[in-house]
Amino acid sequence: MPRKVLAVSAHIGDEIMGCGGTLLRHVRAGDAVRVVVLGEGWTSRTRSLEKGLEAVDLDAFEEQARGALSKLSISDVVFHRLPDNRFDRAPLLDIVKVIEREKAEFDPDTVYTNTMIDLGIDQRTTARAVATAFRPLPGERTSEILTFEVRSSTEWDYGLSGQQFAPNCFVNIARTLDAKLEALRALQTEARPWPHSRSIEAVAHHARGRGASVGLEAAEAYFVLRSVRKDD
Repeated sequence: MPRKVLAVSAHIGDEIMGCGGTLLRHVRAGDAVRVVVLGEGWTSRTRSLEKGLEAVDLDAFEEQARGALSKLSISDVVFHRLPDNRFDRAPLLDIVKVIEREKAEFDPDTVYTNTMIDLGIDQRTTARAVATAFRPLPGERTSEILTFEVRSSTEWDYGLSGQQFAPNCFVNIARTLDAKLEALRALQTEARPWPHSRSIEAVAHHARGRGASVGLEAAEAYFVLRSVRKDD
């Protein structure tokens, strides 16, 4: 039976690096896939928020993201433009309410999102907000919540969060890795030249390393936050 899959990412590109190959697998299986990007992902790269808003056309930035996600056959994309690297300045409840609205509209079975074990404040806040919006109250329909890693963010936490990302779920992306890399190439503002951790080569090596750790050619790795098996 087709499933409804929601990917909630802090920044444009997080979902491609973290679960892009898996999302394409869902699409090919006939599942409905929606991507929700909470942050605008740009203005912290400049000296001030005001200059950042002047320096980038967010519409064009988001259009580039749509083009990248089209490489994964995903067209259902929603942007919310929360201020980059400033999620901690907003009440957590406000971010939770954004996610709850998406939840109510899309009604997903499965959710992929960032991990709390991450250097980025936006990624950590996203993980906590998703966990709050999808808390397991009676009647909760969402049965799976999985957190993903993001290159040049998750591994750079170096244990500062008090933990290391220790995946307990692996998805074979041998047949979708090439499309994932094409999507990252299309996201020109996010990919970096080798030997940066976010380079095409590094992402490919990492996927193959994750795969080899469980006997696969390539894989994406997740920490399962919750998985509930319900009676039919």
